[in-house]
Amino acid sequence: MHPYPRGRRLTRMTDPKRFNPARPPRREGKLHRIAPRLAQRPGPLRAVIDHARGLERLSRRLQRNLPAETRGHWRLARLDEEEMVVIADGSGWGTRLRYLSRQLQDAAEAISGQRPRRVTVRVTPASSAPRKLQGPGPLSDQASETLRRAAATSTDPALREALERLASRRRSED
Repeated sequence: MHPYPRGRRLTRMTDPKRFNPARPPRREGKLHRIAPRLAQRPGPLRAVIDHARGLERLSRRLQRNLPAETRGHWRLARLDEEEMVVIADGSGWGTRLRYLSRQLQDAAEAISGQRPRRVTVRVTPASSAPRKLQGPGPLSDQASETLRRAAATSTDPALREALERLASRRRSED
């Protein structure tokens, strides 16, 4: 038996012919799906994980009872006799879900056996696309002149060219 049983995995990572960054090796130095491991041990973390899984199952069942266009735009955060809390992707979906609150209560009663007294819809903004980074803004006349002087004294032609390009980004006169 080889003294290092994980040597095969290490070879797979270091061999450029076999290593594919798009498909990294499983469980190599990362916490890979920790929830199943935490759920095996009794304690408060297991209770939290079980509760989250239960809410997810209820949410999926509730979503089947609402119009198809609302599916995927909300999730269940809380359900008991007192209140049902639903988190919507945006204000438009929140308004639509408020309109459907009676239907949500009926569906919750049919699925879980308890009818919440009220439905609260909270709105969280959907994750927006990353904003496009803006390039550097225009330079003042003084900054532009300083860069031109630095370019004139530079002995490196690549640096001189880069400084001149930067100096040309000065503010235009209005």
